[in-house]
Amino acid sequence: MPETLRTYLRYTSWPIIAAAAILVGWGLLAISASEQADPTIGGYALKQAEFALVAAAAFVLATLLPYQALGRYAYLIFAVMLALLVTVLCLPPIRYSHRWIVLGGLQVQISEISKLSYIIMLAWYLRYRKNYRRLTGLAVPFVLTFLPLGLVLVEPDLGTSLLFLPTLYFMLFMAGAKLRHLLGIMAVATAVVLFPAPQAIEPGLATPAMAYGELTLAGRRYAFSAASLALMEPHQRARVDGWLHQEQLKASDKGYQLAQSKMVIGAGRLGGYGDWNEGETYFQMLPEDHTDFIFSVIAGRWGFLGCVGVLLLYGVIFLLGAEIAVITYDPFGRLLAVGVLALLFSQIVINIGMTMGLMPVTGMTLPLMSYGGSSLVMNAAALGMLVNVGQRMPVLLAPRPFEHRQED
Repeated sequence: MPETLRTYLRYTSWPIIAAAAILVGWGLLAISASEQADPTIGGYALKQAEFALVAAAAFVLATLLPYQALGRYAYLIFAVMLALLVTVLCLPPIRYSHRWIVLGGLQVQISEISKLSYIIMLAWYLRYRKNYRRLTGLAVPFVLTFLPLGLVLVEPDLGTSLLFLPTLYFMLFMAGAKLRHLLGIMAVATAVVLFPAPQAIEPGLATPAMAYGELTLAGRRYAFSAASLALMEPHQRARVDGWLHQEQLKASDKGYQLAQSKMVIGAGRLGGYGDWNEGETYFQMLPEDHTDFIFSVIAGRWGFLGCVGVLLLYGVIFLLGAEIAVITYDPFGRLLAVGVLALLFSQIVINIGMTMGLMPVTGMTLPLMSYGGSSLVMNAAALGMLVNVGQRMPVLLAPRPFEHRQED
């Protein structure tokens, strides 16, 4: 066996690969289960299997290319992704949004690609700097974050846009940014997002369910609600409304999807349905069960034990990924690993939270398990970058990265 191949195999984190492969396979079973329950859909499991082959190739490719060499082109990659995000906004909409570019009959979701390019760029920017230890030094990382975030939000793709800020915060914190600065920015942003803004109520209509209160002025009625709601699409506001008033609106269009998801999760109980034909009525009534609500299918089919099993597999990835981030002394590699873990963690928390009613419903896939080629391939490439960092541990010839003196 050649020495290069022997070294590659020796330093590859095989438990991460095994956990990811099991999650992908389990996702295929869940997608197949949703097809069996609903005869109106079909072929998704086969397509996902094809996507899985492409994702495996993307993973291997991401481990073969030295990540340090990739970092030298970080700004160029980021600029190309920004150009693609602008380009997709100029193309005709697909399913009422500007998210996809059609290449050879395949729909490529550019916002999915932008997440990984953003992590590479931010890790490269932060690797040797200390200016983010000051409050004013955080301006550039936030500007670099809001560039792709704003473009993705315009598509509109609210789910993907929600991932940029948590990833930024994790990477800044691990790079050494001061916690009081990060918490202060978060507090100000929260106040701005929730700041009450007036909205005129048309005569004869009731006060919106999301309003803080109502005021009559000069014969006109005004409702006060969060200013951020004015930036959302009507269907997005309906989802927030359905989340805030789950019991009152569970029979309406606003709360139907969430109510069905919670019912399917509860119906699984401890071990789920042993017979896949049992309880088909539950699954037939759950929209988008093979994509955003795949966790509900897992809970219904395999019950609480299945949910625990999925979380344990994710735990293997996070535990060994955190070990990679800790033991590498290369600042770019450490931030790259932290960024990948933060991205996956944010997706998992948001997806599972929305299926259980802990968060509003957004278009968020469950990594490695939900149906979707762009999501699966990009998450596999991100894991490949994580394993890549673990394969290449540079010799430490300088102080440990991101260990700043107290006087900073």
